[in-house]
Amino acid sequence: METKYLQINPVDNVAVAIVNLFAGETFLINDADITLNEDIPAGHKFALKDFAEGENIIKYGYSIGHAVIAKEKGGLINENTIKTNLAGLLDYTYNPINVSLDIPKKDLTFKGYRRKNGDVGIRNEIWIIPTVGCVNGIVNQLAEGLRSE
Repeated sequence: METKYLQINPVDNVAVAIVNLFAGETFLINDADITLNEDIPAGHKFALKDFAEGENIIKYGYSIGHAVIAKEKGGLINENTIKTNLAGLLDYTYNPINVSLDIPKKDLTFKGYRRKNGDVGIRNEIWIIPTVGCVNGIVNQLAEGLRSE
């Protein structure tokens, strides 16, 4: 049977569609029948409970925002139905200033090795860098899986 959704943490009150889901489909999640009342595109969230306006939406085991409108169980949760709980600066613009550097091109070396195909490298590592703390548990599981290979 194809997996069609993912509930990342058992306390999450939303799940993520892995494939396109359609209104009328029913899933048993946490011993409750969830019938979708609208189409859910792959990668989007759907409600596992009824949400009142202002109620927190939990994903990764943490609040990722609050409902800006009341939403029924089985409904699409997206940028039109959720707002962040963060306060303060929400807009950010990155405007780097490019600076020309006069770097001599001769006698440059580094501690590395030459690969069989002629390319050079310094090490073979995979770095997993989470950008938010709420995914640390998932990242640790991923890293542990890679270490065992």
